[in-house]
Amino acid sequence: MSEHIHQRWPEPEEMAEILADLKYGTPILFELAQDVFADTVDPEAYHKKPTEDEMVQCNMAFSEWSLFDFNLGEEMTPLKRAVRKDPSLAEFADTQFYSVFWVITQDRENSVSRLRDIVTCEDFLVHDQMVARNRRWAKGMLGVRIARVDGEWRLAGQVHLHDNAESEPLPHDDAMDGLGIQNPFAFIGHVQSVLGHTGVYRGTLLDNGFIEMEDAS
Repeated sequence: MSEHIHQRWPEPEEMAEILADLKYGTPILFELAQDVFADTVDPEAYHKKPTEDEMVQCNMAFSEWSLFDFNLGEEMTPLKRAVRKDPSLAEFADTQFYSVFWVITQDRENSVSRLRDIVTCEDFLVHDQMVARNRRWAKGMLGVRIARVDGEWRLAGQVHLHDNAESEPLPHDDAMDGLGIQNPFAFIGHVQSVLGHTGVYRGTLLDNGFIEMEDAS
């Protein structure tokens, strides 16, 4: 990443354009992405006449996965490909990752929450009004994608999965550097467990926080 290039957050319209470029610019890869997603998740919605909400959930999950995690070849994703054209998105692309977190604290006044990664026990101060003010998310675990630009962590994805089951947070690991771990299988694996026909958590989540997002599917 070139230090002299100002780094910034992408606009929603830009994210939609990246997805559209995958669908219309490389239709063969788009079809491959659809096949991989369907085979891996095997959504419950595909096994019955789905409701509109169920199809929206599947489409949003596919859009987020294909944008951030789908491997176009040589570990190149649609987002990383877009960085070649616009290096100002490099920090966003390099730091984004999906994981499941404990919500340790919520500062509603300043819209900042402390999230602890259940995998690494790293803590992240995430600036987001919805996370900070959603009282139901104070308990249980929250699956979200976050990214850092200019020292500030925010939500990067639009799919939020909350499990209200009681879970005691492990202690913060001071040895971790707070950079997060990019695991391209973390998101699709969690989606499979929630939306998949054989998903172990299908139908058990109290609050699936899917919010509207433009998608190319």
